[in-house]
Amino acid sequence: MSRNDYQDEDIQRELFYLGITVRYIGYRYAKEALLLLKEDECRIYSTSISAVERDIRTLSLVAWRDRRQILEEMAGHPLERRPTSSHFLAIVYAHLTQAHLILEPQNILS
Repeated sequence: MSRNDYQDEDIQRELFYLGITVRYIGYRYAKEALLLLKEDECRIYSTSISAVERDIRTLSLVAWRDRRQILEEMAGHPLERRPTSSHFLAIVYAHLTQAHLILEPQNILS
């Protein structure tokens, strides 16, 4: 897998591994942001940048609260506080663009 060769399923697996599912409004924003890495979320979903920021912040909170150890493993270092929205997306993006994904499908829901 090349650095930018991850697919929609890879992003879904990473977010699910962090305890972030489709039940969170920010899920689709984060998934799209990780696919596009552009400022198109607002245009795509006809919403405001503050709504996108808030909803991605919720995802960061969920991962921090429910799967902190996994989030820190993905970051590659201990986190002293919950990551900001941009830091959260950067952590997931960096993990996705590694030479290979370290997650196995059977570990996602455990």
